[in-house]
Amino acid sequence: MRFDIAYRKAQKEVEGLSPYVVASMSGASFEEGKFIIPFFNRSFFVHYPEVKVEEAGSDTPPPRWLEILLMHYLVTADGTPISGMWITYRYLPGTRLFEQKFTNMALRPLIDTFGNDAEGFRHASLAIGGTPMARSGDAAFRFLALPKIPMGCILYLGDEEVSPSINMLFDAAAPHYLPTEDLSLLGNYLSATLQRYKSSSKGLF
Repeated sequence: MRFDIAYRKAQKEVEGLSPYVVASMSGASFEEGKFIIPFFNRSFFVHYPEVKVEEAGSDTPPPRWLEILLMHYLVTADGTPISGMWITYRYLPGTRLFEQKFTNMALRPLIDTFGNDAEGFRHASLAIGGTPMARSGDAAFRFLALPKIPMGCILYLGDEEVSPSINMLFDAAAPHYLPTEDLSLLGNYLSATLQRYKSSSKGLF
């Protein structure tokens, strides 16, 4: 299948890690033979040394891309402190060829959904664990995607002269914790989660 080779490679890499060192560098915890990794407002286990991934409190297997991303997080984490400096997607390493795809998959759908609905954006953001940010814009929220990867999302409403827009932000230290391809997936996930929350009267989770 599509992700099988990447999955097996990530498994092998996790098997070679020193779990308590990795827990310290990644901000995950390690106890009773498993890493515990908060992911937005969910929690996942990565079992070790026989590596498998499962969501806490769920019998449904995580999607393969997310299993790989969580393993990549453990493998890539180098302990660099969160910088507190926000950057947009284009300033992540190696995004030149992928920026338009990220815009189409992550940003434009959010604009279509919330471009004229700041209250809906606030409600969805709070519901999935976002906290208000003191930033310019009509609504801005911070999300803790992973223990060392905060993200931000800022909505600018449109008017008669200006179209609505959304900025998605990453902490500048994010490349020390995930490859850019996986950071793209975080953005896509956040976008889809916000949209799905609005479309469901009960929310996503």
